[in-house]
Amino acid sequence: MTYGEFIYLADLAGVAVFATTGALAAQGKRLDIFGVVILGIVTALGGGSLRDIALDAHPLVWIADPLYLWVAILSSVLAFILCRYIQYPRRMLLLLDALGLSLFAVLGAQKAMAFGMPDTIAVMMGVVTGVAGGMIRDLLTGQVPLILQWNGEMYATCALVGAGVFVFFSQVMAEPAYWLDLSAMTIVLVFRMAALVAKLRLPEFIVAGHKLESPEEARNLEKKDP
Repeated sequence: MTYGEFIYLADLAGVAVFATTGALAAQGKRLDIFGVVILGIVTALGGGSLRDIALDAHPLVWIADPLYLWVAILSSVLAFILCRYIQYPRRMLLLLDALGLSLFAVLGAQKAMAFGMPDTIAVMMGVVTGVAGGMIRDLLTGQVPLILQWNGEMYATCALVGAGVFVFFSQVMAEPAYWLDLSAMTIVLVFRMAALVAKLRLPEFIVAGHKLESPEEARNLEKKDP
């Protein structure tokens, strides 16, 4: 398998995984199959589309190769059908989301480097590719995007670390190798799962002398107000 073939297959796998997370996120939202498929498509292709627009890469990847679109559609339909007969734990959604994040963060950085972008821009394009689709998914389902939740575990940070590792070692290697992509993807996946299990979080912004209430305390204070 050539490096180009590996990148292509990994990209399709990321589309399939993120489309599935988009479909699973429709649980309890009373969406029909059309709504589920649309949710899956924007989740799977949203991040890559924003990346391509920022890089001025035309046509967009899923327009140049409609197989991306078909993979997103078929993955969403399959998830819609299976979820009618099989119950899945929420941990599955988090695992698939972490897997999609790991794939797209590295592949987004790789594409930016292929377009000759500076290292900083390549890392940022990796983060955008990894998190933008999930943000669109959360907004369409009425959720606060995971990347913006103050009490959420690290999300974009994991993509930033993985993309940074990939870009750094790509500069010192004579030629691209898929083992580097796999290593960087594994770093993102392991980092994200460790953050979920250990509830790792970034420091919160707190003004000096201010006591930050928990969500439960805040709700109790609101009930006490006349």
